[in-house]
Amino acid sequence: MRWALLLGALGLGCTAVTGDFSAVVGIRYSGSLSPSVEEEDTLTLSAVALDINGNPLPDVPVIWRVLALATDTVPFEIDSLTGLVTGLFAGTGRVQGDADGLRTPLITVKVIAVPDSIAAVEPTIDTVDAGVTESAVLVTQVFDISPTGEVTALANQSVRYTVVSPAAGTPEAADVAIGISGQPTGTDPLSVVTTTSGSGSAFVTARRVGPMQPDSAVIEAVALTSTGTVVPGPPARFTVFFLSL
Repeated sequence: MRWALLLGALGLGCTAVTGDFSAVVGIRYSGSLSPSVEEEDTLTLSAVALDINGNPLPDVPVIWRVLALATDTVPFEIDSLTGLVTGLFAGTGRVQGDADGLRTPLITVKVIAVPDSIAAVEPTIDTVDAGVTESAVLVTQVFDISPTGEVTALANQSVRYTVVSPAAGTPEAADVAIGISGQPTGTDPLSVVTTTSGSGSAFVTARRVGPMQPDSAVIEAVALTSTGTVVPGPPARFTVFFLSL
């Protein structure tokens, strides 16, 4: 917790301290000086006015304001009375709370981009030769689209690849799998979650793992939010053909 205090000169020893003990002489901000919030999500900044004894004055409002030039584009909105911050688009901005002229430290709020879409990187069709067990790398990219239309590939985003054909539970599905490129197949051979690289790309391969030798597999990929929900929009789609042995 951080305090900003303005105290008048106080008599010490046996001299009694007199005055208005309900006056605001400090403000206490609770939280990080560099908080972050995702686009379309919220966070609440919290501060309280203090009296001369350091006790909270809950009836004194803390007014929040954005510190920006008129020409600046602020990536969030803030409710001046509640401190509720709503992320609008990726970027940073500064805010400060004020209680009767006493101010919190400067707070830099960062809005983190969330994925808007996912796209398959060509080629989206691959043929696995007889005797080969693994496809070429199936690559997707995850993007954020700003209000001005700027497209940015996003690193460290979760992508889920799933085999949608052959259908789970069929004999053919038992002989196909997908896995993160360069790694063994995971516990669920028909679905895997991986993370995008610094270029915003994710990589998996399709594999044939049994004697039935499916002639093809269709794989779809979706981007996930930080809470695990699927980002709206069409999935990326790949088709892999397996030539018979």
